[in-house]
Amino acid sequence: MRWIFVVLVLMNLAYLGYGFTQPEKIEAEQVVEVEVSSGASHINLLSEMKLPAPIRPSASGQKKEALCWAVGPYKVELDAKHVYARMLAVDIPSKVEKQSVVVKEEYWVYLAPLPNKKQAVRKLKELQKRKIDSFIITEGDLANGISLGLFSKQESVDRLLVSLKKKRIKPKVKPLKRTRNQYWVTAPVNKQFSMDESTRKRLTEGRKVEWNQIRCESGLPQAK
Repeated sequence: MRWIFVVLVLMNLAYLGYGFTQPEKIEAEQVVEVEVSSGASHINLLSEMKLPAPIRPSASGQKKEALCWAVGPYKVELDAKHVYARMLAVDIPSKVEKQSVVVKEEYWVYLAPLPNKKQAVRKLKELQKRKIDSFIITEGDLANGISLGLFSKQESVDRLLVSLKKKRIKPKVKPLKRTRNQYWVTAPVNKQFSMDESTRKRLTEGRKVEWNQIRCESGLPQAK
């Protein structure tokens, strides 16, 4: 019986020795393989990465400026309003616009206003003794000044200035523009609404006026 006991003890010792010499088993679900390239210094997590901002589509070209009809010009505002009313009657949105036109440009040669009328009279007599055409300005922002003439041509002004310079007189020149008003009827160009010759005559009652296409935001046609 002793030898059986010795055999069992030896078998237990052999089993224990085998267990100590084998590596510890690791369950498969605990192992995670990470493949890193040899040149990488560290690993960035997805949550740490700065993603580029989304690209917004840019506008393709600038928006074309709208076109409008400019019908006129009319010297009388009431005539323009009649055309305006006819356009509205056929559902054409329109409006009447006023334009100031320079009809005449003149040049006023004068001496600056003096402190009072007494001094202005004294200056006037002095000029008349020197045979210089002149008169006192009695009203406006140039009151008590001396007018030396009103001219329609720049050449005439230049000749007078040369003559006065020789007499040691230094006048001033004020441009004066005489204007009048004229009127246009403007409406947006609509391809769905034909503006043929018969339609134009009906809207303007057959009057000879201009039909100009303009940029709506650029103003009325240049005054003639």
